[in-house]
Amino acid sequence: MEWHVTCCRRGNGVINALQQGEMRNDIDEKHRAADGPAGGEVRSSFRTVLGEGDTVSSQMSPIDVAMGFDANYAPHAAGVIASVIVLAPDAKFRFIILHDSIAAELQRQMEKCAPKAVWVWVEVKESDLPPFADRQYFNRTTLFRLGLEKLAPADCRRVVYLDSDIALLRDVRDLYNADLKGEPVGAVPDAYLDPAEFAARWNLEPGGNYMNAGVLLVDLDAVRREQLFSRAADFIALHDKELPYNDQDALSWALWKKWLPLEPVWNVQRHMAMPEIVHEIPESRRLNGRRPALIHFLGAEKPWHAKAWHPWAWAYWRSLGRTTFLEQVSRKNGVSRLMRFRMWLRWLRRGPAQTSKFL
Repeated sequence: MEWHVTCCRRGNGVINALQQGEMRNDIDEKHRAADGPAGGEVRSSFRTVLGEGDTVSSQMSPIDVAMGFDANYAPHAAGVIASVIVLAPDAKFRFIILHDSIAAELQRQMEKCAPKAVWVWVEVKESDLPPFADRQYFNRTTLFRLGLEKLAPADCRRVVYLDSDIALLRDVRDLYNADLKGEPVGAVPDAYLDPAEFAARWNLEPGGNYMNAGVLLVDLDAVRREQLFSRAADFIALHDKELPYNDQDALSWALWKKWLPLEPVWNVQRHMAMPEIVHEIPESRRLNGRRPALIHFLGAEKPWHAKAWHPWAWAYWRSLGRTTFLEQVSRKNGVSRLMRFRMWLRWLRRGPAQTSKFL
């Protein structure tokens, strides 16, 4: 397999790029993966920095974490990545970023969140996925997770996919190492949508489940072998305007009865924090006193919006504070330091059971 790695600077010295097989310092040149079922053409840039005492062998087999976003969501994604590192400081990570024309300067700024990690930047072209017309708060980046089947590095066999509008509260390795019990994908069932209605709409066998696609644990070997994400992409191409939740609908259809429900702590959604209606949620989707591992800020109102309220908004701002984007996002959205402090104070005083009434 070919790896594209640059020489990286630290201080006044130059750290030479690793070499495994054939390596070239020709970042951004198109290359073809030589092994594995992924095949196809992959447009990517690989960068890594070696820490003191690191060797070639210590850099092998990192934990793969993938995300997909454009420049508008880059600051929020940076907060997620910074939290991944803070919560697992001794781990080796490779971040696979499926992106839409993110400039090199912004890429470098994001890489400061995880300077010792391997970064793989893959620009998703129009031809890689079905056409998508922007609507509501969705744009074509919502489809990028489907690109993992063909665009991820060929040696990527298992990967955690994370949306950019989340706050991580626990070591992501606990998710990465979960037993998929032979299934190709693990996800948390959506707390909003009724799987029986979805099954009836698309003439599916009863008894399946409907996933929330914001957090996925993916056996990429199995997905490639069965072309599951390609099936989802084809479904979107046929039914685009009939799918209110886009790729999430398509993945739930393509993986019907073929995915493993994960513990709800790994994708905590609004309904799980609202005591007035939590009784309407099936027992399997409730937290039942368990501490959230990951908060997912669903819908159009996000924690960086000044007038939005969410009981865990403080967790988003804490994550963003680990990046160089804090002041930029605060100014853009009119969220002052005092407002951020009040979010945290309200949490301490009332906790999720009380503050959820503001949702």
